[in-house]
Amino acid sequence: MKTKSFLALVLVDILLFTACSKDAVKQQPAPKNLSFKNGLLSFSASGQLVNTVIDTNQNTILVTTKDTSGQSKLVINFSLQNQATASINSSTITSGTAVNLTSPLNFTVTSADKSHSSTFKLTAETELGYVGVPGAITAQNSLDRDYSYYFDQFDGSMWQFINCGPASTTMAIKWADSTFTGKPVDARNTYSPGGGWWTTGEVQGYLTAHSIDNITDTLSDFDTQIKGAIDKNNAVILCLDMNYVSYNASDYQHVGKFYFTTPNWGHFILIKGYKQMGTNLYLDAYDPYSQGIYYVSSFDLHQLKGQDRYYNSGDLRIATTNWWPYAIFIAQKGNKVVSSTRLTINSLSKPIPLAYGR
Repeated sequence: MKTKSFLALVLVDILLFTACSKDAVKQQPAPKNLSFKNGLLSFSASGQLVNTVIDTNQNTILVTTKDTSGQSKLVINFSLQNQATASINSSTITSGTAVNLTSPLNFTVTSADKSHSSTFKLTAETELGYVGVPGAITAQNSLDRDYSYYFDQFDGSMWQFINCGPASTTMAIKWADSTFTGKPVDARNTYSPGGGWWTTGEVQGYLTAHSIDNITDTLSDFDTQIKGAIDKNNAVILCLDMNYVSYNASDYQHVGKFYFTTPNWGHFILIKGYKQMGTNLYLDAYDPYSQGIYYVSSFDLHQLKGQDRYYNSGDLRIATTNWWPYAIFIAQKGNKVVSSTRLTINSLSKPIPLAYGR
């Protein structure tokens, strides 16, 4: 009798477990992504810099263009399946139609039987937005040239790990003088050929030796002085502690430093422009610490990661204040630097301490 009772209880447990399992399956259906089921296969736009990003979780479509100039008449191309249809803000649309993407649009894909539809928020951003600089430009200036003047301090030489001074100074001279043919290794062979961090004095000395006018000035008003220098066609070399500059792990964005640092990471960079986005100021820099690493986006595949780095001015202000609160202002060859304070406080000349960069 005990055996029969035990078997009966086991049978009841199995039936209850089976019933509970079936109920559980009914209560937890597998999630379905209706965005692509409803018929959208691909999407692109004329003049796009990179592939359009279709996010089927957030139901968004993002188009990236060089700037805003063509966004009012962007030709969009898309493919659908199963006789699905598409509409923009409830008006039927076909592939190859020009749309105004200066503000977001609702792009809806409806299945052939009209039983399902998915609406995507269709927006456009500029190259600057893609590389990480947010907002609309309110002021900008660039001292870029129509020739190459960027140098990676990692040039295979013996001292490449502590070569930012020679590299930044060589970039500055090449920027100032298109006929200059020197390389960072030539600068290294001139000062401290036996190794060691370059000093701010060596940077000034090498500039002067190649007839490039330069002035070292205090940074009492960082943003105003740097912007003012760029507007006067003067490039700027900063010596700063890069450990105070924000890190960005993205392999395609240009904002923030792209390498790890430790405290007291003295470093030289060349400032060659700025982008003002409302109250946010980003300085356009050539950072020599590329390490032979390139961006991965289709439009800047051949660009080293130290090129066109956008550093937040607040970060750089703190980084210079805690390392060397001065800047070396540089004129084009044959011109003179126009400086505002010229190191004078209460009519007394202020001595300039030396700083070092790796």
